[in-house]
Amino acid sequence: MKVVIESYLTEPKLAAALRQLVGDAWAGGQVALPGSRRRFDMAFWSGDTTVLVEYDGDEHYRDSLKIMADRQKDALAAANGMRVVRVPYWVQLNRVTARHWFGLEAEIEQSFPHGFITTKLFPASFCELGVARFRRDLDSLPAASGRWSGGLGTPLPTPSYG
Repeated sequence: MKVVIESYLTEPKLAAALRQLVGDAWAGGQVALPGSRRRFDMAFWSGDTTVLVEYDGDEHYRDSLKIMADRQKDALAAANGMRVVRVPYWVQLNRVTARHWFGLEAEIEQSFPHGFITTKLFPASFCELGVARFRRDLDSLPAASGRWSGGLGTPLPTPSYG
């Protein structure tokens, strides 16, 4: 199956792509946990597991209260036996990230490279908790050398100095 995402990834584009990829396993958007007012952006079923998906925009890196609320949501989901996948706004969905986050094999055509959207904020704008979260997110991404790469799987070239 081929999924096409025009421009950079947004929450609605991620939901549309996942809906297409998981088909009947789609659980919907704005999913509430039983006995809680907390909502997750979207969810699908993978076997016996509910996978809750959050698209984390820049406020999830700038706002300490938002980061603390995310931690509470993650703990609540874990207590209910659910898995949470957080998709950072600065990473695009492609075949590598779809496999890494969701265990899905897919051909994904993405016209926007990984990285920061020029109209969005950069790491220098992140709060202290956001910088730590960014570092964890960056370190958790799959890359052949464990370093950030333009194509997530293609290591950055090592610079040579004269």
